Amino acid sequence: MVVIHYFSTLDSTNTEAVRMAEHGADHGTVIHADCQTGGRGRGGRNFFSPAGGLYFSIIIRPTIELQLLPMITLAAGVGVSTCIMASTQANVLLKWPNDLYLDGKKLGGILTESGPVSRGLGPEYLVVGVGINVKTQPEQFPSFLRSRVVSLYHYSEQHIDVIPLLNRLVVAVLASVKELESNNDTVIAQWQSLDYLRGKMVEYETPSGVIQATGQGLAPDGRYIVQDLNGDVHRVLAGDLHPIRCGFTE
Repeated sequence: MVVIHYFSTLDSTNTEAVRMAEHGADHGTVIHADCQTGGRGRGGRNFFSPAGGLYFSIIIRPTIELQLLPMITLAAGVGVSTCIMASTQANVLLKWPNDLYLDGKKLGGILTESGPVSRGLGPEYLVVGVGINVKTQPEQFPSFLRSRVVSLYHYSEQHIDVIPLLNRLVVAVLASVKELESNNDTVIAQWQSLDYLRGKMVEYETPSGVIQATGQGLAPDGRYIVQDLNGDVHRVLAGDLHPIRCGFTE
């Protein structure tokens, strides 16, 4: 049985989930907040989390092979994307490695953090945090983000009940993570079908500088494949891939 802890405001649902995990909270425990005052994104970036969004974290007690652990974020993305599409008909795509995109704008993101390693067997727990713009208004975001983000409401203008959507999302994410344990090829194929960057020109930073390349899709190990302008193929393990649109990077 999934237990969901509801809060009106937290600094970060991931931070609270880590605290609960350290105190023995079970696999599948969920922490939800109406807004976050210190939401985190990848690389220590701020994840702006005003009221009207859907912010939650799930505690995962992993039982999968160590080499599959980095793919937990990808599996969670598949669960979130397919659930939102089934619930709202919004065509939510996945931008490697952890962003949710709708109509070329950012709808949300996923941040996975790991706990301490237990006896060399991998982390004792993972925390998968999800943030989605559901009813948020552009003016609630800093000015530099307003043209880059979208909410489900502004896409469809239909009323969306956050808590029922949360319940469906939790089930979908846990099911996708479980599928990764038993059949990771299926998760890879599902992610490929939702790939926002495939066929798009992108920029990414290498040790020798920033290069332009075309997104080619996901590798079996979860890295992202791009082909540069010289025809050389790169497998990106970490960092950001920025789509190029009309001469500008997103």
